[in-house]
Amino acid sequence: EDNMSFVDDTFKTLPAQLLNQFGIDVTYIKAATTQTYNATTGVVDGSDTNVSMKALITSVTATEFQSTSQTTDVQIIFGNAELGNYFPNSRDRIQYTEAGATKVARIVDVKTSRGDQPILHTVLGRPQ
Repeated sequence: EDNMSFVDDTFKTLPAQLLNQFGIDVTYIKAATTQTYNATTGVVDGSDTNVSMKALITSVTATEFQSTSQTTDVQIIFGNAELGNYFPNSRDRIQYTEAGATKVARIVDVKTSRGDQPILHTVLGRPQ
């Protein structure tokens, strides 16, 4: 058995355990894969997919996303339990509650720790 599988098997349940214990409930908003612009209504057709999951939301540390981050940005960490092999991208958004207010952060940057499958995603979120 190669090393990567060992890493996967050993650590893949770890994020879920940590996130269930320390994470908050967030909604991952997957942008619709096929979107069409309706010129008549001015609306983009194609619906987003909402996935409920646990995540840790912290202020951005200078080292993780130094070049791209702004002071209002947040760091959002989540596992792959709910998303499976789906990789976060900049068209997606994450909705969460902070001090009683609902916020939606646009994904600006993504770093994924992985073996054969993604294990942990750390994204830079920019509250809208």
